[in-house]
Amino acid sequence: MARGVRHWFVDRFGLKPVYDRFLNRRVPKAPWYVGDGTTLTALFGIQLLTGIVLALTYSPAAESAHESVAYITERQVLGWFVRGLHYWSAGLMVVMLFYHLFRQILFAGYKAPREGTWFLGVTLFFCVLLMAYTGYLLRWDERAIHAIRVMLHMVSRVPLIGEALTGFVQGGSDMGPRTLTRLYGLHAIALPMLMMGLIGFHLYLVVLRGTITKGERERPVDSGEEQKRIYDAEKHSEKGGETFFPFTMFKTGVMVGAVVSLAIALTLIVGPRPVQSEADLVGVSSPAEEWWFWWYSGLIALLPPSIAPWFVVIFPPLVFLFLVSLPFIDRSPWRGVRKRPLWVAAVVLTAIALLALSDYRRRSAFTAWPSSVPPEVPAGIMLSENTERGRHLFAKYGCNSCHPVAGSGSLSKVGPDLAQTGGELPRERIREFILDPPEDVAMPSYRERLSESELNALVEFCLAAQTFPRKL
Repeated sequence: MARGVRHWFVDRFGLKPVYDRFLNRRVPKAPWYVGDGTTLTALFGIQLLTGIVLALTYSPAAESAHESVAYITERQVLGWFVRGLHYWSAGLMVVMLFYHLFRQILFAGYKAPREGTWFLGVTLFFCVLLMAYTGYLLRWDERAIHAIRVMLHMVSRVPLIGEALTGFVQGGSDMGPRTLTRLYGLHAIALPMLMMGLIGFHLYLVVLRGTITKGERERPVDSGEEQKRIYDAEKHSEKGGETFFPFTMFKTGVMVGAVVSLAIALTLIVGPRPVQSEADLVGVSSPAEEWWFWWYSGLIALLPPSIAPWFVVIFPPLVFLFLVSLPFIDRSPWRGVRKRPLWVAAVVLTAIALLALSDYRRRSAFTAWPSSVPPEVPAGIMLSENTERGRHLFAKYGCNSCHPVAGSGSLSKVGPDLAQTGGELPRERIREFILDPPEDVAMPSYRERLSESELNALVEFCLAAQTFPRKL
């Protein structure tokens, strides 16, 4: 019965040619670790499905975007799960993207006759990064505003067309409601449509040209025609070939299952990314990009101030040009890792640099990521009700991101430990510093962000913190 239904379905919908061409085909045997491409496709599918569900509730308007994200997270049925899965699958997609890129470079997946596959892959690489970047801007919180300002800064420095391009991106002469609408259109419509087309073409070329085989890695290959002969001989051999379905599909599916399970586990255990305070188009925003861009922020932070503003503009196109030129730079007949030690070293060192820069950003003094845990109160010290309120406000507004209190809290060296001031800061000086910090201090102004009662409570706590005993 089931076989008859399947036969009817395949026949009536004309699926037999699809089955014969894509599933019931001979391919060279593949190890499990080549499932990264399939994993990326699966994660993109999750992004599309969860994105559609989120779009049913999300409001791409400046006055309601932040509230709609809060509604999805806190009140909509399973909204927290959908948003969390969207968030974690996006981050893991970026991780798998770098893994896929590095594996292709290690095994020279850009060499003839796969140059077209490589060019499409490089384009998709930057599309995924742009997709991951624009996604968290739609929360319209302080993190988003900071990222938008960084983006506009980059765009404004593009030679000749920077000013016009900035106006187009932000939807006018100033950043405002139209900026969010443009970003939403880019993230939810333009990029997904472009990527679906590129992914379809990319997969077609993967089927047509095949993936890197064991035979290619063990001998020099001087031309695309020679690669085709090696590939055809290997896929039809009894020892080196196999049927794509179910054998290769099962092996690549192992990585898909592991990564998707990890995304679900992170969603259930950690949940979606917390939303910061609603976007403030006037005040100073907190630099708190997503973890998959930590390495870039760390790299920029290490550059001299005179270079950094131009580096953020020049670096992405230089990377793009380098990647698309790889088939013309690397003219060696060797593929794989054994005969290409310089490329192996380059990939390993790049991976180490990305991890080191990400860790530097994670531990950096310029994180400005508010912690929900208020500073500890030393034993034996009692705080008044208003001072206790100020202690919690100290955490709510991110003061403990830069200022340790009696040795606890922030490990950064941006702000002084309040317990080390020796009570030298009077009430008015603290109040003035909170409202109008000096220009050379890495601290945003809290004017228009604090109510008068909140300001008084925060000042009271800062005064009390100066009396705390310093922890050794």
